[in-house]
Amino acid sequence: KPPSAGGVSLDLFMKLSRDLETEARYLFLNALANQLRFPNAHTHFFSSSILALFQAAHDKEVVREQITRVLIERLIVYKPHPWGLLITFIELIKNPAYDLARHDFVRSSPEIEQLFQSVSRFCLQGPSSPAIPAAGAES
Repeated sequence: KPPSAGGVSLDLFMKLSRDLETEARYLFLNALANQLRFPNAHTHFFSSSILALFQAAHDKEVVREQITRVLIERLIVYKPHPWGLLITFIELIKNPAYDLARHDFVRSSPEIEQLFQSVSRFCLQGPSSPAIPAAGAES
């Protein structure tokens, strides 16, 4: 059963993401992100799981922030980036269901905001328009 449709695996992942302490959750999310590789069913499963965790964490902003942190940390290092990592981050940026731009942690400081804009432009290959609008910009 795909994670987006629920199931035992997603239930377990959600429980872990909610109940683990901050450092343990960070390690858990890194373990999930380690599975984002080349195009196959395995990568699709973990990409869908991470995105479902992001969407399901509506009451725990820290989980969403940690998921985003894990993905961003992997994108700011030198290339090549795994295909699954790029696809997962692009989905997080482009899909309005995740609404990444509205979260406070994206705008926590000008440096972080600039980092998000830079990584978003790189992932979307369109340097002319930022995926995360600048603060004060009209939507």
